[in-house]
Amino acid sequence: DVKYKNEDILNSIKDNGGKYLNDIQLFDYYQDDKIGEDKKSLAYSLTFRSKEKTLQDKDININIDQIINSLKSKFKAVQR
Repeated sequence: DVKYKNEDILNSIKDNGGKYLNDIQLFDYYQDDKIGEDKKSLAYSLTFRSKEKTLQDKDININIDQIINSLKSKFKAVQR
């Protein structure tokens, strides 16, 4: 059974967040047998910013997809 650290997850988010990713905050942590033994529910808040322009969804959607795909691949994460 592999145990991952929050730091590993944060690094994966940073690596895939792109140039507009400004901040990452873990805002919710839940662990209970109801979601599965040895499973955790983690929720992160991501802030994207640009000094040059107002960001549109299209500016960050590709990065959101890359983050999600990376977390699914590396950590077997499930998006809820």
